[in-house]
Amino acid sequence: MDQAVPVIVLLTDFGLGDPYVGQMKGVLANSASRAHVVDLSHGVEPYRVAQAAFFLRASAAYFPPGSIFVCVVDPGVGSERKMVLAQCGQSFFLAPDNGLLSLLLSTTTEDSRLFDVSPAVAPASATFHGRDLFTPLAARLAAGEKPEELGHKLDPAALVRGSWAEPRTEGGSIIASVLHADRFGNLVLNLSAASWSPRLPVGGQVRVQSGAGRSMGFGKPGPSRHAARVVTHYAELAPNELGILVGSQGYMELALNQASAAKSLGLGLEAEVTLELPAGSR
Repeated sequence: MDQAVPVIVLLTDFGLGDPYVGQMKGVLANSASRAHVVDLSHGVEPYRVAQAAFFLRASAAYFPPGSIFVCVVDPGVGSERKMVLAQCGQSFFLAPDNGLLSLLLSTTTEDSRLFDVSPAVAPASATFHGRDLFTPLAARLAAGEKPEELGHKLDPAALVRGSWAEPRTEGGSIIASVLHADRFGNLVLNLSAASWSPRLPVGGQVRVQSGAGRSMGFGKPGPSRHAARVVTHYAELAPNELGILVGSQGYMELALNQASAAKSLGLGLEAEVTLELPAGSR
């Protein structure tokens, strides 16, 4: 590893009210005492793999080369699901094989090596692989062990891929998924800004349809249809005007100005949104 002090990054849905994160850090204090441990987030909604995948994809580039990411949002813990180690460039990513690495690997496949690191490691709780398996593996990587010493190579085609990882086309429309609703109510879609921003000229409009919700906070629950204006920042929007813009995390967002698009549209994580793009941009 390039840096003198290994960086180990923790991403979980454990929250901070239970001792789970502390126990993982205790393992690292014993077995990787030189490492600098960083909490990326422990606020992933329980079981929401898509949200964790977004947090990881949006954040990985801000850490130094050689960082070791321990990503534990693992509804299948204790089952036969694989444990995966991805080496992307000089950094390492440990995660269950449940789609959590989908967004990360969508742009780093050519520079990635994948390993199945599902050995029986004792003692191991059947319900807490984050502490008993993933964290010790991170410590071994921090100590300089190579991926080949921890498991065997894995074909990328064998990985589980989340159905929410990529938008899909249906007729003349795009079906996007909500990866995250932040504390301001902005809805992060699975539309990478690099790919989609050029197709959405500022000032244009996108027709938005969601399967449920209220029309901008009014009317009866049910399918809702709106026009979203393409803008560059939130303050361009009038009160109750829906906008779509490039967010700071590298994805397109649906947003309101100083109000919650999530509440107004009645949308949550992994909800699907139909976007009818301007003619010539589909």
